[in-house]
Amino acid sequence: TIRSSAHRVSLFSLLLTGCGSTMLRRSGAVAAATIAVSVASLGGASAELQTECANYLKVKNLADVNALKTALGGSGCAFNSTAHELYHPDPKPRVAGATDTTGLECKFGNTNMQGHCGTCCGLRPHFNWIVGTCEETQGTGQFCRGLPDCLTEGSPKINYVAAYQFDGTDFVLMDESSVGELSDTGIAGNYQQKTGWEAHKDDKRWKGGDWTTKYAPWASNGKKGPEGPRGVTPPAGLFVMSADNFYYGAFYMLSQVGINLEGMGQPTGTNCWNWELDPVEGTAGWSPGNPTPGNVNMLYSTDDAQASGCMPLSYMSNQANAFRKTFGYPESFREYCQANPQGVGCQPWQESISWSGGAGGSQRYENLWDESYIFAVVIDSQGYWNYRWMPSSMGGKSGWSGIEQYSAARKVPARPAAVKDPRGLKTDVPGDVAEAVMLQPSSSPEGSCVRSSVESVNWQFGSNALGSMGVELDQGKPGGALEGAQNWWSHFADTQQNQGYPLSIAGVPKNMMVETLACNTPQSFSCQCAAKRAADVLSRNATHPVAQDVQTIVV
Repeated sequence: TIRSSAHRVSLFSLLLTGCGSTMLRRSGAVAAATIAVSVASLGGASAELQTECANYLKVKNLADVNALKTALGGSGCAFNSTAHELYHPDPKPRVAGATDTTGLECKFGNTNMQGHCGTCCGLRPHFNWIVGTCEETQGTGQFCRGLPDCLTEGSPKINYVAAYQFDGTDFVLMDESSVGELSDTGIAGNYQQKTGWEAHKDDKRWKGGDWTTKYAPWASNGKKGPEGPRGVTPPAGLFVMSADNFYYGAFYMLSQVGINLEGMGQPTGTNCWNWELDPVEGTAGWSPGNPTPGNVNMLYSTDDAQASGCMPLSYMSNQANAFRKTFGYPESFREYCQANPQGVGCQPWQESISWSGGAGGSQRYENLWDESYIFAVVIDSQGYWNYRWMPSSMGGKSGWSGIEQYSAARKVPARPAAVKDPRGLKTDVPGDVAEAVMLQPSSSPEGSCVRSSVESVNWQFGSNALGSMGVELDQGKPGGALEGAQNWWSHFADTQQNQGYPLSIAGVPKNMMVETLACNTPQSFSCQCAAKRAADVLSRNATHPVAQDVQTIVV
């Protein structure tokens, strides 16, 4: 289904070409260029691969970077300018200080960039939010089946949702990607008063499915991609959701082009699902009808639902360090682990900790019924930062200046006050913790080459390594010998979120989690899961006092 005559005419033009050469361009005229480890011969200043990326080539028995590129097909996907004019967001910034993403086209990576007339080829790092709920507006989605009425009717209760673009100093509100009462001072909303989200959410209605009802900022009402929301881009982005109840639901992110295409009804047969971040997600739909990994009100964080090939993932702590018997990555925690060699996460050769979350991980929030929470998600060079505050315990405020329960300022500083509560400095966060932070680490060029060295040379890990080499050799840019090979993390800034935190904010071993699951089956789902869990913990502690120690982790 094509939503407007403008899309219909443009799509006809796109298909009429048969993906012909007039519409498509490969990764430049340099596809056959020979790329040595030193690229001074390609012009410009001399650049060399750093230690780990050079070692990757040795480990994989590849003569040079060109051999890796050849192993990945020799050239990237075919870029379709018409598809970009129709569906992709505007690469030019609308906030002063934001990045012009024109040169950040991803052409090596996820295989869906090769089909559908190149619709997905050359996607850029533009991300935006989706809210998934069980509001009964259509057929029940898989995440909403078998839930008690109290849950589907009483959660969530959202005050406002806001998206911010980092300008190099502060985060600046983006009106087109926010839902609430917008004004010169910022954004506001109060669920109880039916203002903010409740008054304006239908303006962002999106295509439901696995979650019965969804909302997202997209190029709606006949707009083309560049005319719609731009989403957050480098140097950093911030998403905020304030809710008076988020016991169950989803607050997650996709690429802006994917959001546009899904909202338009996939006019070329794809929604370019090349990237996904799920910071706060209920799990009843992961395996419908079966037990959930935590109680129904434990909302999980996951960064590996989909991989692009241009924004490398860490996955497990031991994998991120290539199973070495030393700690090396992420680099930002080397100093901490040197000072705390026994700290959680600092011995990846002895631990198996998921830094990407998911069912096998510990990155989750327990949310209490009718408790107010403020969630804030930051994307910067260090990874995905995931904060949660309880404004009811903080006088209606959060730990981030300018972000409150019922309003947020138009411009907020680069980071919040440091989280101090020890219970909020490790994953598996209980519902009564007033402040918490979790991290899913990024993968720098050197870190990505280490991580990729223990995997096959394939579309994901081979492309991750090639993109990292493109950064180190400065050849991933337009006209470069590795044009379209990207490590997008390198284009994000460090917004200094790490304020001396322990590595336990990235994950703890499974045996350190409090696994009292009294609400994890369709038969036991309820709106009082926290009470059940507390009763079970008390009962277990009375019978087995040692279990009390499980709840205290030295970080």
